[in-house]
Amino acid sequence: MIRLVSSCLLVIAVSAACENSTDPLLGFPGGGGGAVTQAEASGSWSLSLTKTTTLACSGAVLADGSLIVLNLTVQSDGTAATTSTWRNPSSGAQLPLTGTVSFTDGTTDLVLSGGGSTAMEVRGTISSAGTFNGTITDPAPGFTPVYGTSGCQYNAPGSKG
Repeated sequence: MIRLVSSCLLVIAVSAACENSTDPLLGFPGGGGGAVTQAEASGSWSLSLTKTTTLACSGAVLADGSLIVLNLTVQSDGTAATTSTWRNPSSGAQLPLTGTVSFTDGTTDLVLSGGGSTAMEVRGTISSAGTFNGTITDPAPGFTPVYGTSGCQYNAPGSKG
C-alpha cells in the first residue's frame, strides 16, 4: 500500500514539474504560454491595470483601468533593446525599460524605469496570439515606487496592437 501511494505521489510531482501550459494540469501553475518568436514578442503592448489586494497601495497609485503602453523591441537573445520604452500614463513621458522575454515559453520579466531610483516590474506571459497575462508590481525589487508611497500590485492583462 505504501508503495502504491508513493508511486501516485511521484506521478503527481512529475506531472506538476513538467507542466508548462496556461491551463495547468491538476491545478498546478506552470511556466509560460507556449513558444513565441522575436517578431511576436516585439511591438506595442497595452496593459490595463486593476489593483490587487497583495500590497497596501497607499498614496497616489494608478487608478483601475489605467493603461500602460510598452514599446518593446526584443533582440534575438530575448533581451529588450535599449530603444524599448514605456509610456507613463500620468505624464505621457516615454521612459526606458529593460528585461527579457523567453522565446521558449513567452515568460516575460521587464523593469520599467521611472527615473532615478524608481521602477516597476512586469512579470507574466506573452502569447503568440498577441496577448499578455501577468502583473505589474510597483516598486520593482531594489527600487522605490514610481507611484504612491508604498508598494502596489496590479493585474495587467494586455494585448499587442
